[in-house]
Amino acid sequence: MTLPAPPAAPRPFLKWAGGKQALAAQLVETFPREFERYFEPFLGGGSVLLALRPPRAVAADRNAWLIDAWEQIRDAPDAVLDELVPLPNTREDFLRLRGQDPWALPPARRAALFVYLNKTAFRGLFRVNRAGRFNTPWGAYARRYADPANLRALSLALRPVLFRRGDFEAGLAGITERDFAYLDPPYWPQGGHADFARYTSEPFRAEDHERLAAFARALDARGVRFALTNSDTDAVRALYRGFEQTRIAARREINLSASRRGIEELLIRNY
Repeated sequence: MTLPAPPAAPRPFLKWAGGKQALAAQLVETFPREFERYFEPFLGGGSVLLALRPPRAVAADRNAWLIDAWEQIRDAPDAVLDELVPLPNTREDFLRLRGQDPWALPPARRAALFVYLNKTAFRGLFRVNRAGRFNTPWGAYARRYADPANLRALSLALRPVLFRRGDFEAGLAGITERDFAYLDPPYWPQGGHADFARYTSEPFRAEDHERLAAFARALDARGVRFALTNSDTDAVRALYRGFEQTRIAARREINLSASRRGIEELLIRNY
């Protein structure tokens, strides 16, 4: 008997600065084969989560609107589609919609607005000002906002995921030596468009990187396995001295210059 082909793996629904879509399969190959729960406290576009498809996962991010969108796509994909598909893509409509307060909108509409802005803003860059208001300009793209079949597949794939809002310490709360964590913070800046720190009203600063490195060392002392990616800089190498550090090639499609999209990153592991 010929078995039907398995459904295609769902794809990320966002274009995310620093996203790992091109590297996800390569990263997953380096992960431990066995663990109880998968933790990802810097979720972003979720490429690695979707490539791994763990049976139990805890995913978090400081960007509460982002996590809101993930939860709505898990719980109510058709309601999100009903709100998303009719949204018009003109400069005037973009500016009008961009100016809305997302927290004054119903949940499905709020998630649809997040996806809409990601698909129509310049290069999909999620950037906010100090007041937390989205301020990326219009991108003038004639692209599809959403793939209904993919969003419904995402909904099913996300059923085992517990979402959390907050800092990485909140995202990793309760992790044990039986679990595994992948850490993908906003990268240590290399200048220009490599600095993706402002995707919430509070940027991820040098002291946050130092705090994360200290937290990673505390995880290691407790026997918790982790993998971490960051920019290949002297500062990052020094922060994680003593752990295995492997240089990997990556691309940053969000960079304006095609010649600068190929960069080197570090994969840091304690196993």
